Amino acid sequence: MGLRLEVIEFFDESGNTLVHRVPPEGSADIKLGAQLIVQETQEAVFFRGGKALDCFGPGQHTLTSLNVPLLTRLLTIPWEKSPFQCSVYFVGKQTFTDQKWGTRQPIAFRDADFGVVRLRSFGKYAFRAVDTGLLVNTLVGTQGKFTTEEISGYLRDLIVSRLTEQMGKLKFSVLDMPAHYEDIASATRSAVAGDFKQYGLELRDFFISAITPPEEVQKAIDARSAMGAVGDLNAYMKFQAANSMAKLASSGGGADGAMGMGLGAGFGMMMPGMIREAMAGGPVPPSSTSQSPQAPGPVAPPSAGGLDFKALAPVAVDPKAVVRAIATAAGYQVVESGESWQITVPIGSLRKQVVHVEFTKAGASGPAMVTYWSVCGPAAEQNASALLRYNTETVYGAFAIKKINGQDKVILQANQLADTLNPIEVSKVLSAIAWQADQVEQKLVGSDEN
Repeated sequence: MGLRLEVIEFFDESGNTLVHRVPPEGSADIKLGAQLIVQETQEAVFFRGGKALDCFGPGQHTLTSLNVPLLTRLLTIPWEKSPFQCSVYFVGKQTFTDQKWGTRQPIAFRDADFGVVRLRSFGKYAFRAVDTGLLVNTLVGTQGKFTTEEISGYLRDLIVSRLTEQMGKLKFSVLDMPAHYEDIASATRSAVAGDFKQYGLELRDFFISAITPPEEVQKAIDARSAMGAVGDLNAYMKFQAANSMAKLASSGGGADGAMGMGLGAGFGMMMPGMIREAMAGGPVPPSSTSQSPQAPGPVAPPSAGGLDFKALAPVAVDPKAVVRAIATAAGYQVVESGESWQITVPIGSLRKQVVHVEFTKAGASGPAMVTYWSVCGPAAEQNASALLRYNTETVYGAFAIKKINGQDKVILQANQLADTLNPIEVSKVLSAIAWQADQVEQKLVGSDEN
């Protein structure tokens, strides 16, 4: 039995339906004179016999078909249903906003700074139907219902394809890309508009929310910004040394404080000058020096009073206590294991470097030494000559090869005489070895591993 569809209309309560067919299951013998009601944001396409006959705008319309009530039923008794089948497609003409797009797979991009990197991108777009007949015939076909979700996958692939073409033409770095989002979006919008038009759609708006590199490249960018925040080695050492001295001065006279290091009141009188030296940079030792400068001498008496200032002169100190006090005051993580310690020194807010501190002697009968070294990366023959040249430029220490866990590693090492340790030089050496080793590690390895 045919469907008696006297009034044909469709209300899209979701606001997300692009095309809806009446009846949903296919077609029906819509009777002659049936009323078609089209809403203000809709357009209807009338099909009869499998062919689109007319498009109807908003309003009420009378449909003309070959199905005459009662007569059609009598004439079609030999058939299962009327051979005069009709259907109506309602097309939403409103603008569909907040449509999201994004790359499923990263886009290969030749970056001016980082080389070839993979980028992901996402954003939003808006579209609307402008040629309902073309839309129904090209995209919808015989489907009963077509929502924006069902078409967005295909449209997203079109957008990503055109975006990839535009990005292949770019010559600047990922770091400069946010300033060019509008230019990239405009070029992509022009290219995608033609693709939308061939399906009866109009691209109303398109914009890029972000173009992001993968996590490892983001870490490299973060590392670069951290290096920029840290500044040069001289400024970094000034800050670290002054910060350590200030904290150490306020630590009091406990067992791990300044008094506990055996420096007594002499250390307290030298503190202001040492902090000034740290802030001013102080004298820089030759790059090839393996020993630290001599500790400051006794403080001259300011007047001829009765106090014996010779008793306040610096005395022999415990090197472990000195290193421990400086590292603790600076907030470094210290792992003590006999004569070999590990001190983790932050480099900016995003990176860190482990400095090994060993308390040894120079040879079998030589003086007591404090050795600082940090791993820069794997040793390679092609890097040997460059590292030797760097030795002439290092402020503290020198590069060497050390076998660690059966593998040759490039390390940066500096030595100090234990008998002449002073806190300012310990702070400087720890900061310098960590900073310089981290710089070389970034060049050798490209990441923060040590």
